[in-house]
Order: sequence, then C-alpha cells, then structure tokens
Amino acid sequence: MSVGVHPTGSVVAGLIVCAAATLAACTSSPSAAPPHHPPHDSGPATTSTTAPPVTTAPTATTVPSATALPVAPIAWTACGLDEQCGFVTVPVSYRAPHGPTVRMALERHLAADPAHRIGSLVIDPGGPGGSGIDDMQNELDSLTPTLLNAFDVVLFDPRGVQRSDPFTCGSTSGNSASGASAPGDPVPTTAADRTAFFRSAAEYAQGCKRASGALLPNLGTLDVARDIERLRIALGGSKLYYMGQSYGTLIGEEYLELYPGHVAAMVLDSPIDPALGTDQFTADQAVSFERVLHDFFSWCAGTSACPWHTTRDPTAALNNLVTRSLTQPHGGYASPSDVYNAVLDTLYSPNAWPSLGDALAADEAGSATSAGSLASSYNTSNSTNSNDAFIGVNCLDHPVSRSVQHWGPLATSLARTAPFFGPLFAWGEAQCAVWPALPTRAPGAITGHGGPPVLVVGTTGDPATPYRWAVDVAHQLSGAALVTFQGDYHVAYFYSACVRASIDAYFVHGTVPARGTVCAN
Repeated sequence: MSVGVHPTGSVVAGLIVCAAATLAACTSSPSAAPPHHPPHDSGPATTSTTAPPVTTAPTATTVPSATALPVAPIAWTACGLDEQCGFVTVPVSYRAPHGPTVRMALERHLAADPAHRIGSLVIDPGGPGGSGIDDMQNELDSLTPTLLNAFDVVLFDPRGVQRSDPFTCGSTSGNSASGASAPGDPVPTTAADRTAFFRSAAEYAQGCKRASGALLPNLGTLDVARDIERLRIALGGSKLYYMGQSYGTLIGEEYLELYPGHVAAMVLDSPIDPALGTDQFTADQAVSFERVLHDFFSWCAGTSACPWHTTRDPTAALNNLVTRSLTQPHGGYASPSDVYNAVLDTLYSPNAWPSLGDALAADEAGSATSAGSLASSYNTSNSTNSNDAFIGVNCLDHPVSRSVQHWGPLATSLARTAPFFGPLFAWGEAQCAVWPALPTRAPGAITGHGGPPVLVVGTTGDPATPYRWAVDVAHQLSGAALVTFQGDYHVAYFYSACVRASIDAYFVHGTVPARGTVCAN
C-alpha cells in the first residue's frame, strides 16, 4: 500500500505510471553517488477472516495542536563516529496530549562549515517502517559537500520504528514480522486458501493489538507529520528544511498541508500521490513493478552475465519457481515468499539485476540460499521491526474494503495488466481488511497553499513510485517545480549529479529549477 512491498508471511507490496518528459537535459558535476538501496516503501498488506462492512475514509475530527504538550529542547549526546543523538518526546495520541508518550529517537551530523550554516535539514529516507538513524551513513555518503557544509543533517526513527517505541506484533502464527519465510503461497487461489489467509491475517492483527496496545491506532503518517512539527520546534523553531524520499514524501506532503507556513524548503523525491485511492495505488504500483520485471527479463535474455535462461515465457517460468517448493517440498527450492521478496529486493535498481539472475538460476537448480539471502535483506534491512511497522502504518494510511469478497475479483483484475505482481499486491493490500483500527488518513490532493514552492523529483522508470505520481503531485502543489530524471531507479538523488545540483541550488540559494528541467541518465 504505499511504496515498498510486503504481503503476508513476508511479502508486502507497493503501488504506480510513466509519462514522458521533454526539454533539455540538465547537467552538473558533483561526483556520482554510490549505489544506494533506499528503504522499501509501502505496499499491500494481508489480513483476516470475518470482515466488517466496507469502510470509507475516516471522519474528520478535531485534533489538538502538536504543541499542546510543551516541547523541550533536545539534549544531544555524542554517538557514532562524529554524530550526536537525542530524542523528542511526542504524545502517543494527539487527542490525549497529556497521556502516554513516545521518545522519538534522532541522530544529527553537524554542518561542516558552522560559519555559513543555514540550519537543520531533516531527511526521511522512506518506509514505512524504515529507520532513519540506520540510514544516516547512506545519506552522508551521498549528500554533496554543498549540503554537508551548510546544514546539520537530522534523521529520525518515526514513532513505532526501532528506537522510537517499536511497534511489534508478538509471536503469532500469522504474518511473520521477523522476516522469516512463510511456507505457503501469499496469493491464495482457492476458497480454502482464502479462508486460511484471512484467518491467519486476523490472528496476526490481534497479535499486534495485544503486543502494542495504544500505539496501534496512532502509528499513521498524520501522527508522524505532527511529530515533525515538534521536532522543528525542538531544533530551535526555525522554518523546516525537509527532504522526503519515497514514503518520506508522504510525511512531507501531510506536514505541508498541516503547517504550510512553517516550511522553508521541501524536496519530494520519488513521491507518493496522496490523492490516490488504495486500489488504484496498488494497481499503479503493480504495473510499474511488472514493467521493470520485463526489463529484467530482456536484460537477462541478452547477456551472458545472467545465468537464468528459459526457453518458455519468462513470467510463466518465474511463476513456476514460486510454486515449485509447494509441489516439490523436499527439492531444496525457495518458498513462494522468498522468491517474491528476492525479486522485489532487486528491482529498485538495475545494479542489482545480476544478483537476481544468479539467485533464480540457483533456485532452478535446487539451491534456495541466494534467494533466501535476498529475501532476508528485503525483510530486515530497513529496521529491526520493519514488517510490523510497515503493515501498521499502511493500514492506517490507506482505507480498504472490509469485505472479504472484494479481494479475489481485485486480484483477477490486476492480473490482467500485471500477471506476476498484480495478485500479490492485491492480497498484500487485503491484510488491512481486518486491521483492529480504522484508517486515520483519507486520500486527497494537496495544495501547499501558504507554503514555499516545493521541488518535486520524479524518475521515468521508477518501479516503486511511478513517474506519473510525481507529475500529478507537482500539479497539485501550488507553484511546485518538477525535475525529471530519465532512468530506471528509485530515488533520483542517489543516482544523478544533475538532480543533486538542482536540489543543492534550491536548498542553499532558494533557486527553483526552470520549468521542464530534465536530467538525462
């Protein structure tokens, strides 16, 4: 349901389109950033048995100000190599601001040129469920000297993630948050399979409720956006400089709607379109991943660097690998969830395609080790509780049908345009049909009225957040500028010197890129 992917027992999916951009290529010359694997971003979840009636968007209610609970200055202490760590206290529920609290963990890298420091640059690298603190070194390796000189770089673990009161689901027989592979197929095809799917999903959801209590209905992106306001005040109260990547863009979008006058500058790189309903979100993302999968198939068929070759239709061959462990349980083959997750782990960048080719060839030969390793990386690399937090946030952010009859037809429909990913992503979304709390966020366009011009960055071949989403977000925002990166990557900042130059000029000098700016690959 958002930008990543994780269906039951370990796969969850994300959601996405492409539009062509024209005009001159933008060039600049910061050295190329190292390959970066951004945290996976939202996707469908899985869950449930008897479902309540269809639920619509949440009803608007009055929420007290994010500052109803006084904001204390941050007590920074040395940590890491030359970073500083601290926390901001936020209420579990903004409707009860004087009730239980969460300590939101922070990490800061001080500006290299204090005499010319502009302020603090807050970055969220994506998720949901991703640890910003764990991603600090990736950001420092990729940020330009221009930004590192001018800004303190601040990352955080959002509420419910790792160091910030981690949201967990205990030990259940349902969807494993540990990243362990589930033996069955996360795409149920028979009535009995669907019944078992929803039963397992409901058990998992109740395990989350028992283990995490009051945090469960208060994990959503709207709450994180209010937490960012408390962070801004704790950092000194100056206007916010913010860069959201992937799911981090949704946090930025919601913050901009709540506090437009508190933003100095905002970059949304690989944005989520907040206006999309959940089924359309899922359909877009399935089509986008399917397109990149076919790009992988073409690459693999045309190079000796890929050992996985098949004389049959490659989608059919891949589906055969998904189900082989079920039909031949003692053959040493990877489980369905491991195959799905190995594929998802390697589609965010063509740099990872050789690893996928090796893993599929090994699995074909009866060795599941490589696919299992990629799947484990996919499930555990973002944070210590990434799967549980991923599902918990998505189910509050993306309203879904609560009818168990909805999901089979949706899976069939999505299979027409995305035969491999469509059913997987549909059933991933179904997990939220029995979630114990109703959504707290309703889909809707953003305007940014009262805020600064926002810099939106979209990549034409992005598998997780389709380029069309960037175009639509730029149209929604008043005065926004769109920079287009022509490539097949997710989060352009890590791959394009041209994009980095545009972002540098925007943050440091307030220069908004010219209309129609395109960065060539």
